[in-house]
Amino acid sequence: MPSRIRQSRHRNKRRTRPPPRRTGFKDQRSVVRIHSEGSITEPEYLHAMAGPGVSLDFGAAGVTPMALVKQARQDAKHSRRERAGDLYDEIWCVFDRDEHPHVERAIREARDSGINTVLSNPCVELWLVLHVESQTAHIHRNAIQRRCRDLGLVDGKALVSDAIPKLIEGYPEAKERSQALAKMHKECGSPAGDNPSSGMWRLVDRLRS
Repeated sequence: MPSRIRQSRHRNKRRTRPPPRRTGFKDQRSVVRIHSEGSITEPEYLHAMAGPGVSLDFGAAGVTPMALVKQARQDAKHSRRERAGDLYDEIWCVFDRDEHPHVERAIREARDSGINTVLSNPCVELWLVLHVESQTAHIHRNAIQRRCRDLGLVDGKALVSDAIPKLIEGYPEAKERSQALAKMHKECGSPAGDNPSSGMWRLVDRLRS
């Protein structure tokens, strides 16, 4: 993942144009802009999973997938106008399937704008549960949220602090189970992202790289 490049200082005051970018002065951390539907669970989890070479910048939260994508597209336009380089190395939208309208349209418009998306179906709690156990049958969001609480992973919307090491340790299994679900849906002829499924591993892989 490319790192954000910041304009270095130059002591020659007679120079009127910005100096060329120099690789020896670039910030080594990648800046990832994230618009997540949830304002608590997703930021807490992603901060816990991110590697030291990544800086997370959270934007809009608590709105529909279409609204998240709209804000992300504005961020992308603003980032490209910056003279010193992109503000963000990548922009992601993270949302649940729930009962939101126009989810497929939101994903399509994000892709057309170069914005990455993560969809969890029915909700992000499924992704958390996959760190601990498999879930292959269709499940309602209330049921998977209850299971997430029963496993001691969340208290309300917040992560249980004692569960964070378990989530970090269980990430490889969660990724493997998520990929197996995608394969299952494909083999059954189900639509991509059908219940149950989550693409959160794609974002986590980026944050840990």
